[in-house]
Amino acid sequence: MTLAHDAIHWDCNLQSTLPGRWLDARADEAALALATTRALRQYGFALVRGLDPDPGPTERDRVAPRLNRFGAALGTIIRQNRQGSLLEDIRDFSDTDAFDNRGYRSPGELSLHTDPPSMLVLHCLRPARSGGDNTLVNVQAMHGHMARHHPELLRELERGFRYWIPSETEAGAGEASRWRRPVLMVRDGLVSCVYYRPYIEMAAQAAGEPLSPLAVRALDTYDGLAGDARFQIQLRLAAGDTMVLHNRAVLHARGAYEDWPDASRRRHLLRLWI
Repeated sequence: MTLAHDAIHWDCNLQSTLPGRWLDARADEAALALATTRALRQYGFALVRGLDPDPGPTERDRVAPRLNRFGAALGTIIRQNRQGSLLEDIRDFSDTDAFDNRGYRSPGELSLHTDPPSMLVLHCLRPARSGGDNTLVNVQAMHGHMARHHPELLRELERGFRYWIPSETEAGAGEASRWRRPVLMVRDGLVSCVYYRPYIEMAAQAAGEPLSPLAVRALDTYDGLAGDARFQIQLRLAAGDTMVLHNRAVLHARGAYEDWPDASRRRHLLRLWI
């Protein structure tokens, strides 16, 4: 699914308004989907509270049907891996499975990036003991800054890079894509982003095509802007909270977290790709 969006103009000042931007999931499901879509078009994200009416830690099987209905009302739910998972568990598996000592299945920091689908839904069953905050970055605001101050670097990002395609069955294996994928692209005045720098660097190494000094400067500048508080907001999901992201309009990151020793209390989120 490709979700249209309007020109998105928010900056860090949006942070102070977040408490009033939560959508109430007790509304009619069709009305909730419409309100969510409007928020996505305007801001690139939507915040929903109450998909599970229990304000405490929730159980997967209880909330999954409602979460799936919510996702289906927004678009077509797609599989997230070769196994065909439609609803993926986001938690720390690094101490039980060596293959999963990576990314979203470990407690380490996740740098700013986009995911493959057009839309991403994250529902929090249980938060971590501490940490795990989410950072959202306005892509259109960064693009405007680069167009004004670094046009030659912006052109390099628009030219694009080969991407690493990881193996879904063998840890560390994969290959470089044959095509170049733009980091930033503009259509009808709207900015779209696809970005995960480690995959750009891994593809360059695998293909034997080192990144040029200009490319490195462009990526460094983009990372620097993405880390600039002027373009960011931060939030932490509590049990029962849901965050929906327009995956081409915002970058997202997750801070490292400390979990509970008791496995039954560990941070646990559910993810849909749409």
